[in-house]
Amino acid sequence: MRNILICTVGTSLFGNIRNAEKSIKQAFETKNWNQLALLLLEQENSARICGAEINSITSICNKDLLTSKIRLIFLVSDTEDGKNTGQVLKLYYSNQKNPLKFEKSDFRVLEGLRDDDVKAFKQQGLKNLVREISTEVRNFTPEAITINATGGYKAQISFAGMIGQALEIPVYYLFEKFSEVIELPPQPVALDLAFWLNNYLLFVQLEDEQTIEESKLEVNLDSEYLYSLIDKEPEGETNLVSLSAMRVLFNERCRLQFAKQETTILSLIPQDDTEPERKPISLRDDHGQDSLYKFSKKICRSHYVKKIINSLAFNSRRTNPILNTTDDGIIEFVLTWTDAGIGLCIQTTGRNKAETNTIALHLQKEFAENN
Repeated sequence: MRNILICTVGTSLFGNIRNAEKSIKQAFETKNWNQLALLLLEQENSARICGAEINSITSICNKDLLTSKIRLIFLVSDTEDGKNTGQVLKLYYSNQKNPLKFEKSDFRVLEGLRDDDVKAFKQQGLKNLVREISTEVRNFTPEAITINATGGYKAQISFAGMIGQALEIPVYYLFEKFSEVIELPPQPVALDLAFWLNNYLLFVQLEDEQTIEESKLEVNLDSEYLYSLIDKEPEGETNLVSLSAMRVLFNERCRLQFAKQETTILSLIPQDDTEPERKPISLRDDHGQDSLYKFSKKICRSHYVKKIINSLAFNSRRTNPILNTTDDGIIEFVLTWTDAGIGLCIQTTGRNKAETNTIALHLQKEFAENN
């Protein structure tokens, strides 16, 4: 059931309004966005003056490409015109007089998406485009979402098409001389789930911190393919490392595919059939021992946990429970919901890094996300 529409946004609306009749032009020049939205509602929603976004949304709704109109999200550029356009579109689709009103309409600014800063556009803008759409996918599933990639910069439109293909979301576009939207054809996006699992901690670290000194990376960039996934910028005597926009998309696609294949992948990993109460638990005599013991008993119910080796030093600022993993099945797991960030060193049945990371992700979902 597709009931969420995500739209990339340009500034064609304001470009048209600058040459419009006096009342509309005056509302624009005085920045009376409420009045401007009302005046636009008096126009045919397929008229050129309404701009590419409204024209394309009209076509999408008229073709019944949405089963219902629940959420409408405009992704706008990090410019004054972008933000103001988002405000007008939000008011337009929130108004009761609009026959195509959505239950919830909002706009989000893509930080760095601006045409006067090439570096920001590349390193922030396109990545934030991926992150905003990926957030909706995580919250509502790809089956609920449709992308309208008509408005915005050419690179933004093209990238929105790749995002849709990677995350299995239909993407529509209204060419200027067409009367209705067309679905953009699929674009190939490579997927290597095993590679992602082997290097999961690197992706998490760069996802959490976005930019980090190369010397502080918790893994070595020892493969040519891994090196191709990152952007590097000189900073003094070191390099600042971040995921490229395409690799942020790669990360999100792998996350989605892993969620779909988790059960199958786990079925290939050996299990420990020892009764949970007989699995060894060894903890330091330290703060939080009672809480750690209680959680240890709980996590030992997993068939992929063999024993608790020890407790960890505190990691109070940790946001991701998976601190470290090894080739021989050891996971350093932080109870991020505790103030001190107490944690456990867990021996699992993982036989290599990919299996250990798979188990770590499984334990995170089963034992950490509901705390």
